Amino acid sequence: MDHEDRPQGLPELQVTVLGDLSPVTSDLARSTVEEVLAESRLPVRSARVRLARMRRTEGRPAVAQALVEVDGRTVRAQVAAHTMTDAIALLRGRLTVQLTRLEWARRWEPGYEVDGSGPLDWRDGTEAVRRPVRLEVPKGERTVVRRKDYTLTEETVDQAALAMEMMDYDFSLFTESGSGQDSVVYRFGPGPFRLAQVEPHPERIAPFSLPVSVLKTPAPVLTEDEARDRLEATDYPFLFFKDAATGRGAVLYARYDGHYGVISAVPSGAPAPVAAPEPAGATFATSAATAMPAASGHDQEALRERVEVLEGQIAALAEILDRLTWGLEAVPGAPADPDEVRRSARLAREMLLAAGFRR
Repeated sequence: MDHEDRPQGLPELQVTVLGDLSPVTSDLARSTVEEVLAESRLPVRSARVRLARMRRTEGRPAVAQALVEVDGRTVRAQVAAHTMTDAIALLRGRLTVQLTRLEWARRWEPGYEVDGSGPLDWRDGTEAVRRPVRLEVPKGERTVVRRKDYTLTEETVDQAALAMEMMDYDFSLFTESGSGQDSVVYRFGPGPFRLAQVEPHPERIAPFSLPVSVLKTPAPVLTEDEARDRLEATDYPFLFFKDAATGRGAVLYARYDGHYGVISAVPSGAPAPVAAPEPAGATFATSAATAMPAASGHDQEALRERVEVLEGQIAALAEILDRLTWGLEAVPGAPADPDEVRRSARLAREMLLAAGFRR
């Protein structure tokens, strides 16, 4: 499907490229996602695709992500593979599944009996196959490179679990509407959901329909450093804890670049700090929270989207500079090869265009 021939009614698809990828790959991702959106027949308002190649060859370094908005609800699909072509093929299947779930979710009202056609069948035990392989960084060298502070959304367990699955996340940090407790809902593999709370009050939890195992142990009270030490001593993907400084729920999670991210609830009455930007070249993280910024509105959403684009462009510029440096001095101290310089300059131009830079 050519870019100009996208189906009627579909919005312009934004494609962000991080890393050394040909514009042909970007076109393939665009046409693939547009075909999936056309087949779904859902009223898509916006759609974005991010393609990233991690700076390594082992594992699954090619990561493809799609973010689609349908009538105010967002669905996310993320996959990883050895090559970007394979990742795009996986993205087709994953996005199809996610959009099917979204169509089901638009008809499902929390509180009704689940018939097995919805969230219960959403994971089939093959999650690890399509996930990026986490980089092995020595424990003493791991640092927190991403922080997000939110005013948590107050919702039911059903709503939080649904949002987690629709966004392809590993957990959802939220305020449970019945008990008023900061909570996290999560699921390892195809088993039932689990719910942990800062101070468990099972008897106060609002009614829910999904199969959920409620943990009765309070979340540990830890500083960020203590949480990091505890997570490093385990193989868990994240740790839910009560922040010793704020008394609110927080999650420390392992990122695919080998370092950590922290998601924290903003203390009551305190303004939400602006999250630190993603370092250039950082990889996607699938662990995140279902939460909302302290301030809301279309202006903030547009600003957040703009910041994400700029972060992607900064990362792309870093890759481009590496490419140009290689062309100018492939062998340190040796004369530059004119042909290699031309090839590097041509590739750098293609990368600039693919990353959204224009004359």
